[in-house]
Amino acid sequence: MLRAQRKLRARYGRGYTLLEVILSLAILGGSMVVVGRGFFLGYKSVRNARLINAANRIADSTMAQLAAGAIEPQGAGKTPVAGETDWTYSVEIQQATEPGLLAARVVVENSPEATRQVSVSVVRFLIDPDYDPLEARAQ
Repeated sequence: MLRAQRKLRARYGRGYTLLEVILSLAILGGSMVVVGRGFFLGYKSVRNARLINAANRIADSTMAQLAAGAIEPQGAGKTPVAGETDWTYSVEIQQATEPGLLAARVVVENSPEATRQVSVSVVRFLIDPDYDPLEARAQ
């Protein structure tokens, strides 16, 4: 019988055993799980980066409008962003330590119903429109 098996192996060549096939499929399946998880994490990071990028863009735009005078430099509650449905901004104005300057802070947030909450704030010093340097010197 041993001779017959040797002749069959010599005639048909050495094939893969069932154990080798199962082991190779297990390795392939495990590597596919790792690669799939990597793609999912990459997609999640891209989605978060897009949200933060949108919030930064809106905050910079709102601060530029505030500096240009298109928005009055006074504290405002949560205001919807024009052209953006899920975003709101708020403006906080404080007197700076230097006379004639205001510390403006713009906070941009997405809607509370969003799956990932994003909040970005930008702070900038602005010239106080009510400041009169001659009046300040007289005091």
